[in-house]
Amino acid sequence: MTPATPDVTAARRRRWPTVVVAVIAALALVAGGVLGAAALLVKQAPAVSTLSAAKLGTWSSVVVAAPAANGDGTPFTIFVKPGSSDKVMLFFGDGGLNWNGDTAIQPVTLASSIIGGGNFYSPNLPFYEVNSFGGILRTTADNPFSDYTTVYIPTTTGDLGVGDATRTFTSESGEKATAFFNGYNNTRAALDWVYGQVAKPETVLVAGTGTGGLSAAFWLGDVADHYASAALFQYSDSAYFAATAFPSVVEVWGADFESRYGFAVTRNPLKDAVTYNSARYGSRLTTLISQTLLDKTLAAFSASLDGGYYSPQAGSDWNYGLKSTLRVLVDSLPGVSVFLTNVDADSRGETPHILASRDRYTSSEQDGVTLETWLSNTVNHGDSRSFGLEFLRQ
Repeated sequence: MTPATPDVTAARRRRWPTVVVAVIAALALVAGGVLGAAALLVKQAPAVSTLSAAKLGTWSSVVVAAPAANGDGTPFTIFVKPGSSDKVMLFFGDGGLNWNGDTAIQPVTLASSIIGGGNFYSPNLPFYEVNSFGGILRTTADNPFSDYTTVYIPTTTGDLGVGDATRTFTSESGEKATAFFNGYNNTRAALDWVYGQVAKPETVLVAGTGTGGLSAAFWLGDVADHYASAALFQYSDSAYFAATAFPSVVEVWGADFESRYGFAVTRNPLKDAVTYNSARYGSRLTTLISQTLLDKTLAAFSASLDGGYYSPQAGSDWNYGLKSTLRVLVDSLPGVSVFLTNVDADSRGETPHILASRDRYTSSEQDGVTLETWLSNTVNHGDSRSFGLEFLRQ
């Protein structure tokens, strides 16, 4: 089955991490802050090959050897930040989706981020992206996870870090494009590097935001089995997709999904992963999910995957599915904690996409508790209360 053509207009409204840096740089230049913008774009994280060579509390880059490679064929790079404790966070970055000819010809570029155009998926992670890491990834001492050794694993192949195929597509306009779905090899190599550097952590948090939130849920089993004695947490932020075409898209990616990850995906991959992981790891695992109530970006992509487009009805359907899914997970699975919020909803009820790695991570509040406090209290202090559950009864 060939995935349906996406609604290009709706999906273009989405902006992935490159855009944050691009917009900041553009604003700085416009405001006359040329030197500041230049510093933002030029500053590079030091390159290391081992964790011991990286400076405590600051980001360094690690080029992972082939067969790992970005979607544009360049070397695959992860970022590492050593911590002072025996705790580890593996954070999967948001990288968009690529599944057919019309998405393949529209990757994120610096130019498209500023003047418009592509933005379906990130084919690489520019070195300056590390300068935009915020929220749970920030390096300041007030971060409750500052003592964790943190590894940032990007998705640069538009395949949720699970693809293992090369496909040639033709867009609706007749333009040909080759897609390098290499996410499996990239993630495999990144995790093997981590396993070789960190022997026996006390606590492991496998986290991600946007598409990275699904990657974290998919790859949890690999990490959990390797670190079999560690306290185990899995956190997905802004990761609820729902599309009938999703299983066929996974086939396009060549993911060999059920064989590698232990379960089959349906139209609701987050629910599939959380249900499987909970059954497999039981009381050892605490699962955390944060989500805004009407994330237009996720609703638009869900509709696009099924050949539709974003509309108020599509948003309403997505919201209904989200609430139904969270009700089932909270009511039927032990160890699942959610943070559902209507923060910054506009006049149409639409809410922001991505909380965990943005500045809004520290300010987004529900029932008098911020997202950061909820996450820290659960992971670091054993307080697994959920917030925003009243939305599930509406």
